[in-house]
Amino acid sequence: MGAKESPSAGTSEVGEVEDQFQVPRSSFWAKFSDHGVELRGAEPVPVEKRTDTRYVNVLTVFATSMTSLLPIGIGSATTIGFGISLRDAALMIVFLQFLFAVPAAYIITIAPLTGMRQMIQSRYCFGKYCNVLTSIVVTLTVGGFAVTGSINGAQCLAAVRPGTLPVEAAIAIIMAASLAIGFMGYRVMHFFTRWAWIPTLVAIVVLVGSAGDQLWQQTPLPARTTAQEYMGIVAFAAGNMVTWSNVAGDYACYMPPTAPRFRLAMYCIFGIALPFSLLMVFGAAIGGAVFTIPAWTAAYEAGGIGAVIGNILITRLGDFGRFILVILGLSVLGTCGRDIYSVSFNLTAVAPILRKVPRIVLSVVATAVIIAVAIPASRSFVTSVTAFLSIIGYYAGASVTCFLTEYLWFRKGDPNSFDPKIWNDGRGLPTGLSALASVLIAWAFIIPSMQADWYTGPIAKKTGDLGFEFAVVVAFLAYIPIRSLEIRIRGRL
Repeated sequence: MGAKESPSAGTSEVGEVEDQFQVPRSSFWAKFSDHGVELRGAEPVPVEKRTDTRYVNVLTVFATSMTSLLPIGIGSATTIGFGISLRDAALMIVFLQFLFAVPAAYIITIAPLTGMRQMIQSRYCFGKYCNVLTSIVVTLTVGGFAVTGSINGAQCLAAVRPGTLPVEAAIAIIMAASLAIGFMGYRVMHFFTRWAWIPTLVAIVVLVGSAGDQLWQQTPLPARTTAQEYMGIVAFAAGNMVTWSNVAGDYACYMPPTAPRFRLAMYCIFGIALPFSLLMVFGAAIGGAVFTIPAWTAAYEAGGIGAVIGNILITRLGDFGRFILVILGLSVLGTCGRDIYSVSFNLTAVAPILRKVPRIVLSVVATAVIIAVAIPASRSFVTSVTAFLSIIGYYAGASVTCFLTEYLWFRKGDPNSFDPKIWNDGRGLPTGLSALASVLIAWAFIIPSMQADWYTGPIAKKTGDLGFEFAVVVAFLAYIPIRSLEIRIRGRL
């Protein structure tokens, strides 16, 4: 199941290769392995260690982490930040979330065939060294979701007894608890997410029931909404969903090559998109009513969307509402624990020298950095989250397009082309220059067509945000000829 590791040499489904992972010789670290802590880092998982046949884990690890305050907080930004109606926001959220989850659903099916984590698979497109840039962006992306989730949860915990627990302290509490999940690794994370959704779902149902009769009081909008608001939602939704394509394989690399690919894809798409879209719509409804209900307005200005949720529950349910609020505040543990887990692997792709550092140490470092970023970000949540998700959506659109084009066009969808013998060989892997050039060319089109609080390009001023669309199309059109030229010069993939 990927928890307890021992030194071994084995074969991979896509080629013979010695298992390059070795448990540290120090008895101190060996004790962690003996107690079920996953120590394996970025090294590919050999086929004999890919034994996790509980395929529903893919559904639960995503569905549990998405059934939390995170999508409610992000959804509120669609009506508060973009100023569109609840009806329009709901339609766009559901359609776009499912559409943009498709790449992740396909990519997760590759991991059992290769035993590789997502950032290692990415090396077969971006190369060992150019892949550092993608790894940095993905690390910031996943860490950013942990920041967002911790802020949402902390706002709720702070609202239980206003004035007694600062948001900053609540962030530290949430991330410390999340560290225990990310620290233990694959097996514990999947066990936790298998059951943690139950109390959270009950708490969310109670919240919906408490707020439902007030959600009709939506803020009146201008008679005519421009294209800018609608196009901005596209990049925003892409930032939510497409980015999971860059980490999806991390949660299936211990599954055997015989894993049912269609079932894994369905588990992934429904685990990510279904709870996220439904709760985003609920968040959009709360966001649309914030400025028409005086008590909600005061709560929002004092403590963000978490304080609004606190006001709803405590006003309606009293002390029982405070209990529900605590459950909702802690619902982000699955989200943040999952993100700490992925960041601990991506750090080794950012700086290969960190392979010498035990993964559990990197988990602690990642947690400390997330806390340091989340505390100042909590003071301007909506502005922070809209800018963050839009920008990462642009890069994810270009990088995921290059990866899928490499795998489907040049490698013909053949996992055997991901030779595990060269996973860490800078000379054996592609140079990555083709992918890097394609991403940079895409950014030449993204910048004049993007729209953010701090910058609006000349194209975006007339049409709305087209950054994501240009990212995908330009990266695809640029990558094919540049990569073809590279293959002709090198004489191999």
